[in-house]
Amino acid sequence: MKVQKLQVHDFSPRMDVWLRENFPEFSRSLITRFIKEGRVKVNRMVEKKPSKKLRPGDLLEICWPDEPFLTPQPRFLPLNIIYEDTEVVVLSKQSGVTVHPVSPFETNTLVNALLYHGFSLSRYGSPLRPGIVHRLDKDTSGVMVVAKSDLAYIHLVREFRARRVGKSYLAIVEGKWDKGRVIDMPLQRSRRNPLRMEVRRWGGRSSYTEVEVLGAKEDFSLLLVRPRTGRTHQIRAHLSFMGCPIAGDLLYGSSRGRAFFARQALHAFTLSFLHPTSGREMCFAASLPLDMKAFLQRYFASYS
Repeated sequence: MKVQKLQVHDFSPRMDVWLRENFPEFSRSLITRFIKEGRVKVNRMVEKKPSKKLRPGDLLEICWPDEPFLTPQPRFLPLNIIYEDTEVVVLSKQSGVTVHPVSPFETNTLVNALLYHGFSLSRYGSPLRPGIVHRLDKDTSGVMVVAKSDLAYIHLVREFRARRVGKSYLAIVEGKWDKGRVIDMPLQRSRRNPLRMEVRRWGGRSSYTEVEVLGAKEDFSLLLVRPRTGRTHQIRAHLSFMGCPIAGDLLYGSSRGRAFFARQALHAFTLSFLHPTSGREMCFAASLPLDMKAFLQRYFASYS
């Protein structure tokens, strides 16, 4: 059994909320179960109430279950590998696939598939997301890099945090985009719907997105989007706030796009980073998925 000690640095209305925010790989129901089982101590006293309020300076001790419980299980899912060497594997993720388990009982994820296909992954990071240095939303498709070695994991995490990794996305949005080339709006989780992020002019985290129009008509536009910060749902929230939600993105207000897409029409197009050992700049691109390609061929007659 592994005991982990953490100190609280800010106020939290509930202990289960604080733990969920700091351990996103676990579902809230699983965290609640851990608390009720007496696995969490606050200031050396067992606390079984998930609603316990935390204050700055509180010391939490978490008794995690044995390691096998936290080990993702191999599961067959098809993979589209773009590149692989001893340090990294680059792939194109399909829409509808979650990147890593949020509980030990989830198996239909990218991590489970990588383990099934025999990839060795970095031991660093959370036990439920070995090798994962960045994520895409479940219904977002496109290019990702996964760390195979511990050295690669440390290097890539630092590069992402320092914003030295280049990323671009293709997005089909509702409406004709004439909103400019830059969105500089702070984002914070919505108080009304915790699944959403929303623009907060005061108190939000700085979020910066660049937008380039590749094609625009009255009903839909094709955008090349470069997020310069890496906030949760940044592109989806920014484009929705500007009045052009991503087609098919029901969470952020899509209406017309629902007739064409069963998911948000957002695709991670390119990814560039410095190789962990050679230092050479690596740049990869993932081809458009069939749903977006078919729509563009139909809607923009010049697209091929």
